[in-house]
Amino acid sequence: MLNLEKQAGQFQNLNLRPEKHGDENVPGADLKISITVPNDTLAEFHPSLKSFLFRDTDPELDDLADRATEGPRLRFGRKMDVLRWKHEIVGAHLTIHYGTDSKESNVVLDDVTVDHFQIEPMDGGSVVLTFRVKCNPDEKAVGKLSTLMGGEIEFSLVPPEEGGVFKEAA
Repeated sequence: MLNLEKQAGQFQNLNLRPEKHGDENVPGADLKISITVPNDTLAEFHPSLKSFLFRDTDPELDDLADRATEGPRLRFGRKMDVLRWKHEIVGAHLTIHYGTDSKESNVVLDDVTVDHFQIEPMDGGSVVLTFRVKCNPDEKAVGKLSTLMGGEIEFSLVPPEEGGVFKEAA
């Protein structure tokens, strides 16, 4: 299951919304995060996904200009756009590392749902992975998140121990 420790990424968007928990309104939020990872990470989604999207460099298939890029090549070139992957991780733990005092400064969000995965393969073997984190931040966390939006963050995403789910989304 996808486990990202102290990963650098781009915090693209924060969307605040009310959420009903019984009769009570609680603050809900969607965080959009984008990261660049090695294509080996694709095995977390499906064992064949990497070989579907990438091929090794082949002098017979690559023209001279293409040979400048080292590493695995896109199997279909730029004929494929972003791949949307309908899976979700339910019950994960997200920590956005913030400030110098990790215990007091970090934004810690428990029991989050990670979904809306977008996979953008890049020549050379990297993948831009974008996803949404659905959470229920408190007032203090919302304030910190609003100051971080649009910038680079360092975060850890830990899947649930047991009882959590990595499943196909509806």
